Amino acid sequence: MLPRAFATAALLVALAGCGRSSPPVVAPPPPEVVVTRPVVAEVTDTIELTGNATAVETVDLKPRVGGFVTAVHFDDGQDVGVGDPLFDIDDRSYRIARDQAEAEIEREQAELLELESELIRDQALLPRGAVTQEQVGIITAKRDMAAATLKKDRAMLAQADLDLGFCRVTAPIAGRIGARTVNVGELVGGGGTPTTLATIVSVDPIYVTFFADERSLLVARERAIRDWRGDGEPEANAAEGEPTWRNIRDLAIPVDVALVTDEGFPRRGVLSFVDIAVRASTGTVRCRAILDNPDRLIAPGMFCRVRLPFGDPAEAILVADRAIGIEQGRRTVAIVGADDRVTIREITPGKLDGSMRVVTKGLSADDRVIVSGLQRVRDGAVVRPVEAQPAPPARE
Repeated sequence: MLPRAFATAALLVALAGCGRSSPPVVAPPPPEVVVTRPVVAEVTDTIELTGNATAVETVDLKPRVGGFVTAVHFDDGQDVGVGDPLFDIDDRSYRIARDQAEAEIEREQAELLELESELIRDQALLPRGAVTQEQVGIITAKRDMAAATLKKDRAMLAQADLDLGFCRVTAPIAGRIGARTVNVGELVGGGGTPTTLATIVSVDPIYVTFFADERSLLVARERAIRDWRGDGEPEANAAEGEPTWRNIRDLAIPVDVALVTDEGFPRRGVLSFVDIAVRASTGTVRCRAILDNPDRLIAPGMFCRVRLPFGDPAEAILVADRAIGIEQGRRTVAIVGADDRVTIREITPGKLDGSMRVVTKGLSADDRVIVSGLQRVRDGAVVRPVEAQPAPPARE
């Protein structure tokens, strides 16, 4: 009886389970994405080059007098100003030389006074015949020689004072000083065989030297000449008074600079120098830009990226660079249509302008481009777009 009872109970439980209905399947909501419309703005074509930073002023500190170093007044790498004391050289022998020169002047002054008194006496006795004209001439010559010797000794005193002052080496320019090459107690040479004590470089402003091809440089200069003249006419021959290669800085041709860690080109300078000759082997010419370096981050020798304007401003379509993806080697953007459906479209990208990228083909100003949430979409998917204000391109 018991087995039959258990079988009946199991059957009832199975029948009760078959009577339950499954819960309905709920579709997930469309993913939310941030969209923005491309920016239409005037953009100037540019050419990007590479260069290196160089100091506007570089001074190797060398003493004018020799001796033992008695003091060092700076730490390696610190900022210094004009006239700041840097090194002291033992000045005892130079003080002695100065004192000797002063004593010699005092002796010469006394001798000159004596000769002048004797000359005055002899000139008074000459009419009475107590002295001869020859004796007066001899005294006059001695007086003149003593005056000349006194003048020479005064020059020697001035030189002794200079040598004494040279025992303290000061900063001739403002900037940063490098590591010293000597320590207290070392003997340094001066005069014809001076010892290099340290090097000072100026840091603000700073130069960036680069090589540009002659065509790009000529186009950039022609555009700057038109802007300078303000008449929009192409330059045939520079009129008198117009900037030339010699005074190229007057044209204020902008040069944008970036370090290896910079995004875009956040630093702005102007073209200040174009070399006198083009390298025939490469067709390039050495150029130099000058720019402010208030944060003193750019140090001489640093690698820099340089951007030079090339041509006239023209209207272009720009989109945030982060919105551009790569699919099988093609550059693409995700477009949201009027029905909120995604279309992956191939584009032709151009130059980078700040955080924005020029798009030369495949995009119109009315398209809604996904700039955030790209990892959650695919071609043909429905999304929930959220409008965002487009970021403006970096302007010149």
